[in-house]
Amino acid sequence: MLLPKERKRRTLYHDLLNIPEGKEMLADMAHRHYMFTTTHVPGDPHYTAFNEGRRSVVVELLQLANISLSELQATLKRQETDGRSESSYGSNDYDEF
Repeated sequence: MLLPKERKRRTLYHDLLNIPEGKEMLADMAHRHYMFTTTHVPGDPHYTAFNEGRRSVVVELLQLANISLSELQATLKRQETDGRSESSYGSNDYDEF
């Protein structure tokens, strides 16, 4: 049984990530944080671990939002069709902000 605080947190994430803007944001994060590509960096286990950490955050958000990979891929396809997605998955542009 979940504690009230944990239940509230899960509900908050689920509600936020299941509105259209939340799904767009989550698709963007999946695109930029190695959801569909390898996190492995040859010869650099530390950077590989760093990349896997980035990916694991997206995995947790998908679980909290109860969004399937097929739903996420459909959102990514829509973004590509609309010209709102970068050309290469897992790009290293997270430092733009």
